[in-house]
Amino acid sequence: MEINAAKMELRERMRAAFDNDTHAEASAVICGKLRALPEWRAARVVMAFAPLGDEPNIEPLLCATRTTALPRWTGEGYEPARVSSLIDDLHTGQFGVREPKPACAVVDWSEIDVMLVPGLAFDTEGNRLGRGGGFYDRLLDSARAKGSVTAIGVAFDWQRVNSVPVEKHDRKLNLVISP
Repeated sequence: MEINAAKMELRERMRAAFDNDTHAEASAVICGKLRALPEWRAARVVMAFAPLGDEPNIEPLLCATRTTALPRWTGEGYEPARVSSLIDDLHTGQFGVREPKPACAVVDWSEIDVMLVPGLAFDTEGNRLGRGGGFYDRLLDSARAKGSVTAIGVAFDWQRVNSVPVEKHDRKLNLVISP
């Protein structure tokens, strides 16, 4: 099967598998596991994401104890921007995703210690299947070009699969956390 077709099939399978009944409980377990990681405890600046409805709710981790950056669309790509309030500092941006308002300061890529990465599927080798735009692959390239960043996939158990189809531009994660 061609890689693009395999990715599309896996995306459809993951979207169909979403279990809203366990979303809150599983998200809380994920947040607890992230807090316990040495990488998280040592991090000063974390780049995260504003979760969509089918992604783990990591909001309890954000802005509370670490400097938090979220991706903001520039018209050409995404840049990290500092947020201190998920209520006051975000608006609906590109692709209907909540992102930092224009007034939020840009964070230099070299400051980011940990990047939390969403996805639709993750395998044991650190590969992830995103929504198809390659945005997080480019974010990882930008962060890694400026320094050492630990990229952590954030997933529900049902998003863990044996193998994710990969292409040359796909970037591996350092680890994946799930309940």
